[in-house]
Amino acid sequence: MAGGEPQMRVGVAPGSGVELSFREWDRPMPADSGPRRLPLLLLHGLASAAIIWDLTAPLLARERRVVALDQRGHGQSDKPNDGYDFATIVADALAAAEALGFGERFAVAGHSWGANVALELAAAHPERVAALALVDGGFGMLRQRPGATWEDVSRNLAPPQFAGTPAETYLGWVRSSIPRWRPELGDIALSIVELRPDGTVGPRLARANHMRILRAMWDEDPDAIFGAIRAPVLYVLAEPAQPDERQDAFLAAKRRGIESARQLMAHAPRVEVQWLAETVHDIPLQRPEALAERISAFLREEHI
Repeated sequence: MAGGEPQMRVGVAPGSGVELSFREWDRPMPADSGPRRLPLLLLHGLASAAIIWDLTAPLLARERRVVALDQRGHGQSDKPNDGYDFATIVADALAAAEALGFGERFAVAGHSWGANVALELAAAHPERVAALALVDGGFGMLRQRPGATWEDVSRNLAPPQFAGTPAETYLGWVRSSIPRWRPELGDIALSIVELRPDGTVGPRLARANHMRILRAMWDEDPDAIFGAIRAPVLYVLAEPAQPDERQDAFLAAKRRGIESARQLMAHAPRVEVQWLAETVHDIPLQRPEALAERISAFLREEHI
């Protein structure tokens, strides 16, 4: 392949008053290769980290420069006790993209909560976001769930109390949740959490900040956000192989959310929905090849 395989580097970029860790994949391009495709910014989910993209990003980087951010409070980035509203999180992402030389326009892909951040970024700065890829997220706001109250959401979606769990126990939980396990997933899973000197793990995202993010998600206005999207949108959504009662309810809510989102995004030039069968929520870990193929094909079709 001309230019060689993508190389990965890590670094730090300024956000909105914080320092954000990033992981970047790029490869040298021959001088006669023509104009480069627009860069792609990757945003992880709640209580996750940029490293979750480590299997998907190198495949995406065969065609363009790719950067995954550790968002504020996560991974190796700064962890202040404020700034977890969407306006500040979006300002973080935009400041980092500018510092990294992304140019006037770029594509954005977000997983889970990161998909909501991507939507908020595209809604606030439609002139900057050329395309959106929303990976099992961004399909409905919390307050759209039938009968939902903040009290229910704050109770049901609060982070699990796993601090002090032996690393091997924690890794066993993750392994049991992801079909088609591959050895490299172990290092990724343990990098997302804090590995302590006594061999136990704990969350990198403080519980109070986790709850601040949930509250920001609860306060989102779906009409305003979806209605402001002007970029083409790709949804890549997980469909579990054998859903239980809880997963069935979530899948039904996801389908309702997608239909509502499509109707509200009337000004988006394209909204495409692709389902991945027999797939869990953490698509970048379980199905990185399929995910990269779908995102790359979508961006090519949009000439981005």
